[in-house]
Amino acid sequence: MEMLATARSLRTAQPTPSICVTEADVDQLSRRNFLDHIPLSNVTNVVPFTLIALCCSYVAQGTLLAALLALNIAAVFGMHLISRRLRKASSLAQSAFWWRVYEIAAFASGVLWAATMLPVIATLGHDIASMFVCVIIIVSVAVTSMVVASQRRTVLSFLAGVMLCLIPQTVAYLAVIGPIPLVATIGLGPALVGLAHAIRKQERLMIRTQLENQQLAESLTEALAVAKLLASRDSLTGIYNRRAFEELASGISGDEPDTPLSLILLDLDHFKSINDRHGHGIGDSVLKETAQLIETTVGPFGVVGRGDGAVARWGGEEFILLLRGATLEQAAHLAETLRQGLAALCHPQWPEGLVVTGSLGVARWHEGMPLHLGIGLADTAMYQAKKAGRNQVSLSGEGPDVETAVMA
Repeated sequence: MEMLATARSLRTAQPTPSICVTEADVDQLSRRNFLDHIPLSNVTNVVPFTLIALCCSYVAQGTLLAALLALNIAAVFGMHLISRRLRKASSLAQSAFWWRVYEIAAFASGVLWAATMLPVIATLGHDIASMFVCVIIIVSVAVTSMVVASQRRTVLSFLAGVMLCLIPQTVAYLAVIGPIPLVATIGLGPALVGLAHAIRKQERLMIRTQLENQQLAESLTEALAVAKLLASRDSLTGIYNRRAFEELASGISGDEPDTPLSLILLDLDHFKSINDRHGHGIGDSVLKETAQLIETTVGPFGVVGRGDGAVARWGGEEFILLLRGATLEQAAHLAETLRQGLAALCHPQWPEGLVVTGSLGVARWHEGMPLHLGIGLADTAMYQAKKAGRNQVSLSGEGPDVETAVMA
């Protein structure tokens, strides 16, 4: 059974905080997505590597081209191993270190992609294989820039390596290839940086939306759970209300049909006179303290043991208890404990001389008996206690000809 304090804390809880996604949250998910998808992106490099390898036998400096290609393959494979390290990093310090290593590897890969142009740049205008290798390199550089666009430092490192190696080549062979490739090369870097920035901006916007939707879903789920719980609680005392008690009782009786069940109905004696003489504020305080006493008595350290049952405010000054695993004798013992506890209740705000007492009726409720009949038996026993002089516990049997025991 949930404690009374749980319901009170929920009623006084602050409103759900507004949705707030920080740049750090976006960075974290962006890097996670990048590391999840980069292995597949690395596999796609097989296509350009294969095409360049086929061209090695058709260009004049095929041996140098093959050597540079092998180094580039090694660099890409090294980046793959580093990305695996990043996924397994257990601390921020480790993650930061391996990201720096990854950026250095990206710079090296950019240098090697541009260096692969060196064996064919002198024959671009005369050899179709050299032109084919050049096109593959430019396309691969552009595609790689888009693949790593979400990680700004990585794409800048990669393009820095490409430009650092490619621009000196076009300048050195300016007399052979003319000024147009130099102009195109100089413009390639800023163009790819701008395109990567646009992709990164769009990706971060999508991630931010995803995180905001996730936070909103979690907030709504929490709000619905709180609303559901509060809807099942009495607004004054915080314990179950009548409807929730009936639903819970049906579940308890169906789960363990062979388990003994007992009902206790408690009615505060002369409660109307308490309201009339001392005011409704004191009356409300009496109801709250009574609910707290019941919760404490039927709790995990109560007489019944684990306290597997339900407690609810049944009416204005009536409370009902359903005890699972408690025989009629155990329930009567608990009812007597409650009766004595009520008589001993006190509160600093209560007027001097205010004594709270209650009349309690105890009945068995077994499988096959409708709940309202079981409650009716407890209600009959409770009125027997009132007729006997109040501040008593009365036991009921299961039929109209019941033997009633009154415990003073």
